[in-house]
Amino acid sequence: MKIKFILLAASLPLFMFLLSGCAKDSSTEIIGSYTYKTSGTVTLMPAQLAGLDAATLARYKAMGINVDPVVVGLYPEQGQLHVVKSDDGNVLVTFNDLLGNADIAEGSLSGTALSFQGKTTKAAQLTDGVDKIGAGIVKYSGNGRKYDDMLLLDLEYQGAFTIDDVPMVLLSSDVHCVAQFNK
Repeated sequence: MKIKFILLAASLPLFMFLLSGCAKDSSTEIIGSYTYKTSGTVTLMPAQLAGLDAATLARYKAMGINVDPVVVGLYPEQGQLHVVKSDDGNVLVTFNDLLGNADIAEGSLSGTALSFQGKTTKAAQLTDGVDKIGAGIVKYSGNGRKYDDMLLLDLEYQGAFTIDDVPMVLLSSDVHCVAQFNK
């Protein structure tokens, strides 16, 4: 009886180890639910100046007119992000901003990497660090990778904004989304 008990006690850790090997490793699976936050900056130029050649901009600058692009912060977004399989074998990524919009993007997976397909449109707001100072409609694309239980996305915005009734052209963007896997 003692020998059976000792054999059972000795085999239990081995049995548990074998069972844990069958469990799904969530650190490599991108499909699922996340809590996310998106923030970053955009570089803007007034629409009247955006198409001008370098010589004309230099003349304006010599006259004291500021023609330099300006970097403006994006108003942060946060909420729930879901990555689900679509009917065509790709994925749908939904962003449900707590205080704003719900956006959907199509994407594809390759291991722990996610890439958005095409360009999807969304509304975005600008901030001076305290208040909302402008808004616009942008197209966004991007890609990301999952590290442990965190999905990091680099997004690219294209489009236009308005600040104090001045139309601004978006020259470049530096936008990041950090999403924590919900267990």
